[in-house]
Amino acid sequence: MNSSNVPVVVTIGVFDGVHAGHRQVLGIAKSIASSINGTLTAATFDPPPKAFLRPESFDGLLTLPERRADLLRANGVDHVETLKFTDAMAHMSSDEFVEEILLGALNAQVIIVGRNFRFGHGASGTVETLQEFAKKFGFEVRIVDLVGDSTAWSSTRIRNAILKGHVEGANGLLGRAHRVTGEVVHGDHRGREIGYPTANIEVGGGLLIPADGVYSGLLWVDGVAHESAISVGTNPTFDDVTNRRVEAYVIGKTGLDLYGKVVDLDFVSHIRDMESFAGIPELLEAMDRDVTKAKADLEKYQN
Repeated sequence: MNSSNVPVVVTIGVFDGVHAGHRQVLGIAKSIASSINGTLTAATFDPPPKAFLRPESFDGLLTLPERRADLLRANGVDHVETLKFTDAMAHMSSDEFVEEILLGALNAQVIIVGRNFRFGHGASGTVETLQEFAKKFGFEVRIVDLVGDSTAWSSTRIRNAILKGHVEGANGLLGRAHRVTGEVVHGDHRGREIGYPTANIEVGGGLLIPADGVYSGLLWVDGVAHESAISVGTNPTFDDVTNRRVEAYVIGKTGLDLYGKVVDLDFVSHIRDMESFAGIPELLEAMDRDVTKAKADLEKYQN
């Protein structure tokens, strides 16, 4: 057990997005840990079990493991343990999961879970099973029942909103803007030729990209946020663009060299769906309107 005699409180889940429901669980867990002078560990999975077991039905991540860990620590967690979800873990019995993970790897003395927590091969373990193990092994289980609009506290609901381009709704549930991260790579430089140079961002790590369209957002590089108009899609005005792209036009900045840099892109608001225009003049008129709308939305967002 814990050689320092400081009680270890563990809350376990995917915690993708660290959304409103997660934060409520974390707040309760932190209060319990503080009340017994313990430390709080949050255990999360990489990849999420659903992404490993049913990748065809997993839409994408709301947060990469590193960002998830930062958000967990920002919400009062003392230690973050990212558990690699492997085939071996997927086939652990509920007994093995408790003994090897909860007690062995995490050294848990108090375990805090939601009412719908499942564990072990085939999700055979329930909170009732966990309570039986608690009696057997001498740890404590606390079950958190969320109050309020529990339907909002769903990573699936947030993903569905983002996939439809409803980023404002998703952001309300997340408590912040949905963020993607990637390296700025060379594109076809067409934006520069028409007066709207864009950063072509190669989003990595399986992060969820919003529906095709135009958005307002913030491009973060070297700790500085730049107001941007973001395009997601193939840009159907041009026949030779066939791959889906994420491009950001940084508003009011010239000479910003971003090639090769890893940037964060926060999606703030949906401006319009992707459209095909008759030619460059019509496209430029639309882009002018997009930038004006993006500036207005971002001013509202930041004030």
